[in-house]
Amino acid sequence: MIPCTKTGCHRWFRNKSGLTQHVNVYHPVLPSVNISVPVEQCQESSAGEEHSQVLPDGYGDSGNPLDDPSNSNSLAEYVGPGDRYYRNYHPNLTGRPCDSLGNFLPAGHPAEPLTDMQPDDWSPYSSRLEFELADFLFTRSQMSAANINELLNLWNASLLSTGGQPIFRDSGEMYKTIDSTPLGDVQWEKFSTSYTGERPTENVPPWMNDTYDIWFRSPKEVIRNMLSRPDFSDAIDYRPFREYESATDSRQWEDFMSGDWAWKQADTISRDPATHGSTFVPIILGSDKTTVSVATGQNDYYPLYLSIGNIRNKVRRAHRNGVILIAFLAIPHMDKEHASTDAFRRFRRQLFHSSLAYILHDLMPGMTEPIVMRFGDGHYRRVIFGLGPYIADYEEQVLLACIVRGWCVKCLAMRQALDTDALYRSREHAEALIEEFDLKNLRDEYGIIGDIIPFTSGFPRADIYELITPDILHQIIKGTFKDHLVEWVESYLKAMHGTAKANAILDDIDRRIAAVAPFTGLRRFPEGRHFKQWTGNDLKALMKVYLPAIEGHVPVEIVWTFCALLEFTYLVRRNVITEETLVTIEDAINRFHKHREIFRESGTVQTFSLPRQHAMKHYPDLIRLFGAPNGLCTSITESKHIDAVKDPYRRTNRNKPLGQMLIINQHLDKLAASRRDFSRRGMLEGSCLTATMQLFSTRDGRAHSNTSEAPGLNRCNEDTDEAVDCPTSIEVHVELARTPQTKRARTVTELAAELNLQHLPTILEEFLLQQLDAYDNCDSDLPEWPTYGNKITVVNAAAALFYAPSDISGIGGMRREYIRSCHSWQNGAPRYDCAFVNTDSGLKGMYGLDIVRILAFFSFVSQSKRYPCAVVRWFDRVGDKPDTDTGMWIVRPAFTAQRRPSIGIIHVDTLYRAAHLIPLYATRPVSRNLKPHHSYDSFTAFYINKFIDHHAFSLLSDSY
Repeated sequence: MIPCTKTGCHRWFRNKSGLTQHVNVYHPVLPSVNISVPVEQCQESSAGEEHSQVLPDGYGDSGNPLDDPSNSNSLAEYVGPGDRYYRNYHPNLTGRPCDSLGNFLPAGHPAEPLTDMQPDDWSPYSSRLEFELADFLFTRSQMSAANINELLNLWNASLLSTGGQPIFRDSGEMYKTIDSTPLGDVQWEKFSTSYTGERPTENVPPWMNDTYDIWFRSPKEVIRNMLSRPDFSDAIDYRPFREYESATDSRQWEDFMSGDWAWKQADTISRDPATHGSTFVPIILGSDKTTVSVATGQNDYYPLYLSIGNIRNKVRRAHRNGVILIAFLAIPHMDKEHASTDAFRRFRRQLFHSSLAYILHDLMPGMTEPIVMRFGDGHYRRVIFGLGPYIADYEEQVLLACIVRGWCVKCLAMRQALDTDALYRSREHAEALIEEFDLKNLRDEYGIIGDIIPFTSGFPRADIYELITPDILHQIIKGTFKDHLVEWVESYLKAMHGTAKANAILDDIDRRIAAVAPFTGLRRFPEGRHFKQWTGNDLKALMKVYLPAIEGHVPVEIVWTFCALLEFTYLVRRNVITEETLVTIEDAINRFHKHREIFRESGTVQTFSLPRQHAMKHYPDLIRLFGAPNGLCTSITESKHIDAVKDPYRRTNRNKPLGQMLIINQHLDKLAASRRDFSRRGMLEGSCLTATMQLFSTRDGRAHSNTSEAPGLNRCNEDTDEAVDCPTSIEVHVELARTPQTKRARTVTELAAELNLQHLPTILEEFLLQQLDAYDNCDSDLPEWPTYGNKITVVNAAAALFYAPSDISGIGGMRREYIRSCHSWQNGAPRYDCAFVNTDSGLKGMYGLDIVRILAFFSFVSQSKRYPCAVVRWFDRVGDKPDTDTGMWIVRPAFTAQRRPSIGIIHVDTLYRAAHLIPLYATRPVSRNLKPHHSYDSFTAFYINKFIDHHAFSLLSDSY
């Protein structure tokens, strides 16, 4: 037996690992810490020339199932329009408003004003122009100090003749003004740590003598700023809840607070009556190393991000600063001689966990006793913190959970047989194992690294095994899809056909991928799959087009395998997941496991014990625990790398860049906070120019009209769709672009000649009669039918605005997508997109829709009314259900009884959104000369690509 040597402790242990855990938990030694230094005072922050400075068991404490809507202890309320859904709210942690001292207020008590500043107070800026200039130069243009100085010199020179005053004298004055902003100001601090263990008597490795600096911001103050944001007040959940469909009492999961984890935490917290009425604030963390340069000096950084579970998933995903950079962790570097030693690996792991524990230590008091914070709605509330989910890829998860690589971080399945059923890991079970077994048995039998204790061990109610989140990007898209299945297809083809023939087939697959018709937001693959470095967006784009490309070259079992995986991926990515969806997800998992056996039977792979692929098995339970996974994916933190790490690094002079990056992030936060404050006070309506003109015209006594156009409708030359921040007031709206094409047809006759459709005037007359609702009752001769002017206006695109919350969208779930129809797209080949048309709104999915190809967008006037229209070619559905192998509907171009293409004119109001078609290649080789713009003209049958985005997947999946 081994005794604890700490004074006053009388515990004994059977082995060293048990003693290590006990010391780390009950007698922790924090890293040696320097005095916290604000970033502006740190020598390293010199900016050079750039700147002047265990899963729940399913039952609540009452004994009722967590998903039982009849739980009488809950507070039920209807939510959303039409009382279609209701929520049971937690009865104790209710987010009750209080005063600044924590005294609860009576119901209906008004909130205090957030600020007493006047609507014309631009402090610390002198005017709107001064703020907009600073924000434009620093945030949007990211202009260097030298270029800012040059621009200001030119601008100021232009003012000399008129006696005008410069806005800023130079970049230094602009930076000083930004620095003086009190909003969003959380200072950077630093602590240092070093190795304190045993050292060899000679040849001491350098890492043992090094000092490691960790830069961080107070997470409590970051959370305080986040909770106080008025723009979050309508997108924040103050209470854990469970949501149900009213008609069926069927439960559904969406945002984080709808999951069982938040409810169970609230149950545990509320055992203390002093916490009743408080707001539970779960802390969501995420970390991942990132590389900013491959050519110069130190190029790796280790950012740590923070969010809170109260803000809704759409905010966390919408690049609205719902995820905040709070630290740069240290990365110990070592030569190859020492990098693989057990001592260095142990130190590197412990440095990570000790750093996290220290950074988060100011949250500890608020995890057991409520503290008062102000929220964006103006009310104060008592707040209880809790360590929540940790967003990380598999390599980071292994480090977090102190698990041997190759094991599952969630369950106890053996490394060699991961897909066998096994119990979930838990903190209590791990601690018991560590006290009982030595380090070797822990590693070999349970995959536990017993001499490192997770940072969560010192925090209440925190179990790191439970807090590991699903990771769609790395587990499913990059791992299972790209690194596994796509690579296995190549290996399978070589095993079955030999290298030469397999390469020929792979080349044809690449040509199929390269020949896919363009679509808004779809990345192009001109060389097929041949990428040196794949990004997350590249992988997502490949998923959208890969399945039809391999059909005909591989057995149907492989097609079924991909189909099951794709359906699983799109289902778990939905913003709302119902009980019915969970059943479908589990069915997709079972089909995937069944059909992937062809790879083992063919000898392509020997085992399916792959942690990232195995993780699919845990998704249904994790959805119940944390809500929809799209709010906790590493794609959120990886996109944050660009704004918080990579872009700031590129703006430095590369001389001690970290200090400059800290200042840049601080400036960005202050500018963003100022913009939010000015917007809340109604000071940023319209453009700076129109506001200034309005001001002068008001002074002169003249009215000024705002001629600004709806955002987005004049950006049709960009091949991107847009997240639109507008209320969720419509399901879909389509509007023609506002820029007329003067080089295209200006009359119906010219358009008929342009499209080679001589009977177009007749089609237009039939369309007009249908619009006037007179076609069926009109027996007049053609000349007496309603007339129209021959003049038309042709445009190259239409914008479809629709509700697509599972895709990149605004915080209201709205998304704008462009449908193109033009002779030359971006000075290149012609582009004529396809679209969905509503033909029967009473039917679901594809049964109420048809597919058309847009030949032209135009508008004309008849009897003083303007009609926005589209000339279309119709497609016919093949069969009355999707293809059984791919799960996708098949269509083919429609023909009249005379075997002419079926052409029509439709009102743009009948358009739903763009559709993407992929040819049925079958076994037909694709010509090397086939280009993407030839795709729709070169094949006779097409799949409707339901994998082009999540909205299309939901739309087409509702058909069956």
